[in-house]
Amino acid sequence: MRHELVICTRNRADDTRQCLISVAGQSALPDRVLVVDSSDTDATRRVTEAFRGRSGFAVEFVEAPPGLTMQRNVALDCLDESTDVVHFVDDDTILDPGYLHEILAAFETHPEAAGVGGRISNLPEHAPRWYRRAFLLDSRREGVLLPSGVNVLSFTGERPRRVDWFSGCAMSYRCRSIAGMRFDESRTGGGMGEDVDFSARVAARAQLVWTPRAAVEHRLSSVNREDPGMVLRRMIRHRWRLASDGVGRVNRAAVLYAIAGEVFVSLVLAAFHRSGHYARLAVASVAGAADIIRGVPV
Repeated sequence: MRHELVICTRNRADDTRQCLISVAGQSALPDRVLVVDSSDTDATRRVTEAFRGRSGFAVEFVEAPPGLTMQRNVALDCLDESTDVVHFVDDDTILDPGYLHEILAAFETHPEAAGVGGRISNLPEHAPRWYRRAFLLDSRREGVLLPSGVNVLSFTGERPRRVDWFSGCAMSYRCRSIAGMRFDESRTGGGMGEDVDFSARVAARAQLVWTPRAAVEHRLSSVNREDPGMVLRRMIRHRWRLASDGVGRVNRAAVLYAIAGEVFVSLVLAAFHRSGHYARLAVASVAGAADIIRGVPV
C-alpha cells in the first residue's frame, strides 16, 4: 500500500524538525513526505532539505500560500497518482514509532473505511460536566459531532470504533475515497474547523474509523497561536456554517441553543471564580452570535 504523509507548516521550523525526526523513526516509513510551507523565511526549507538523502524516505518541500486549507489542497494536488493513503499530521505533533503501521493496519482491517484517525496521547481526562452536556457543549460519547456543531474528541478506548469526524493533527484517508474533494479555503484562522468540515463530509460518503493503537503527541506550539476568545468567536461561526451547509446532524436551532448555553455557563463561572477569563469567553460568544447575524464568513 503506497502512502504519503503531509506536514503543513508556517514559521515553525523547529517544530517541523521534531515532527520529521519522529516520522524517520516509523516502523512503516511513508513512500514520501510532503512539507507544505508558507513561512516568512527559508528556515523550514533548510530543515526539510537536511532530511533528504538520510531519512530513508523521499522528502519534498512545497511552497504554498498562507492558510491551512490552501496548503492541504496544494498537498492533495501533489500526491502521486498511485498513492493509496494520504496521512495529515500537524507540524507540532510527535508520532509514536508504530503510528503509521497501526494506521495502515486499520485500513486493512476495515476495508469499508474511507479514513482512519489516530489517538492524541496527551489529552486530559474527559469528564464532561452535566451543565455542558445539557447545553450540547459536550457529551459522554467520544468522536461525535453534536447537533450544535460541537465536535467531541476521542479520548480513550481499547479498540477501533466508528466516529463522526477526525482531528486534523492525526487523520488519514484513502485517496480514492476523497477523490474530487477539497478543503474549504474560505475557512481561515484558528477555530475555523476545517478538519471537522472535511472529515464530516467524508463521513457522509463512507465510514471513518478511529484507532487507539496509532498515537501522536500534540505539543501545541506557541507559534501562531491566537487569543482563545477570538478562536471561540470563529468557532461559533464555523458551527453555524456547518448547520447552513447541512453537514451531519448539525442544525441552526441547536447551534443557537449551544451559544446561549456558552454565554450562560461562562457568566456563571466568571462570577463564581471571579475570573476574567470566563468573562472574556462570554463576550466572545456574544460576539460570535453577532457575527452570525451580520453574516460574517468563517
